[in-house]
This record gives sequence, structure tokens and C-alpha cells, in this order.
Amino acid sequence: MLRDWWISSVNLLFPPHCAGCGNSGTDWCVHCDNETVRIEKPFCLRCGRPHSQVVRKCSSCFEYPDKLRVRSYARYQGSLIKALLQLKYRPNRRLSALMARWLAEVLEAANWQATLVAAVPLSSKRRRSRGYNQSALIARELSAIMGLAYASRAISRRRQTKSQVGLDPSARWQNVHQAFRAQPTQVDGHAIILVDDLITTGATLSACAEALVHAGARMIYGLTVARA
Repeated sequence: MLRDWWISSVNLLFPPHCAGCGNSGTDWCVHCDNETVRIEKPFCLRCGRPHSQVVRKCSSCFEYPDKLRVRSYARYQGSLIKALLQLKYRPNRRLSALMARWLAEVLEAANWQATLVAAVPLSSKRRRSRGYNQSALIARELSAIMGLAYASRAISRRRQTKSQVGLDPSARWQNVHQAFRAQPTQVDGHAIILVDDLITTGATLSACAEALVHAGARMIYGLTVARA
């Protein structure tokens, strides 16, 4: 009841506008929702990339760790690009909660049995500059929806990396190679939902998964809002 009152008060003081088109009255309008291209089967069962038929492992994920599986909610296009950029540069609790509900749908369809939720970490420099991690906002909301613990210190960056934007696939993998460390006390024995906003080549999720497996995680399920 208190949460509902708080949300109603915020909506009254700061009326929501659609993150995709800017129309007032809602954080995500029917038009933008209808134009969102959700990713459904057939796809690769390992990396979640759409294919003409269901495959167990495709050429796009031959470098993925054995214990990593990935799914995404929708294609990175149209209004969804605007929504993710908005969350990236302006914290919006309502929008992150909406995206968490999308990921909960994906998780339910995948029927994965996870025990912990974590988020792909930002570098300390980007974290200080932005003031928050947009993937962590979504991950926290998802953990509440699923009734799972959120491990804020499960994984961190061990070194600064370049932005992945503009790098070719090979450079992306090299850029994040051994860039992460995980805490065994946080992840040992867990099947972890690892949340990120966007997947392109899968290099970042794979590097995070390798660190988590090294720290004792038994399985990593990557969930992203969008797939480029």
C-alpha cells in the first residue's frame, strides 16, 4: 500500500511520458509496445540469437562459456533504443521496473531455475560519472519480482575497459578479456541470473560468466532487454 501511494504521488508530481515516443500519461505507450519486436523461437538455445530453426549451438556463440545461456526480450530497434538510452542517462524507477517485468516474462518462458540475481558492472569511472548502473536498476527490480536475492557485489571490474561502441567483434572480445572478478563468498554454488541492458556480440556477458564460473557459480543465465 505504501509503495502504491509513493508511485501515485510521484506520478502526480512528475507525470510519466513514454520512453519511446514522449507521449504523456504512461512510461511505455501501446503504440511503442506494439512496434517492439520480441524475440521468440526459433532461436539458438545457447545464445538466444534468432535463427530460421531451433539450434543447440550456433556459430555466433562458439566462444561462449559452457555454463552460459542467454535470452533477450526484444530486438534493439525503434522505440526500444530510445527507452534504453533514456534509462542509461536518467534513472527512472518506473521504466526499470517495466523492463524487469519484461525479463521476468523471458525467464518464465525459459524455465530456468536460478538462485541469485546480479548485474553486469560498470567501470568505476562510468559509475561515478553517471551516478548509477542502469543494469543494476533492472536487476534489483527483477530480483524483487522473482523473490530472489540480489547480489550487488557478486562481480566487479578488475580493470578499466574502452567503450564497446564502435569496436569490431574481435576487438570487443579482446577489450573485456579477463576484465572482471567475482566474489566466491557471493556466488559459490549459485545459478545466477546476470542482467544487462543490451547484448551485441556477447563478449561482455561471456567475460562476466567466466569470472563467475571461476568463483564457483554453477550456471549463468544472461538476460538482456535488447539484442542488437
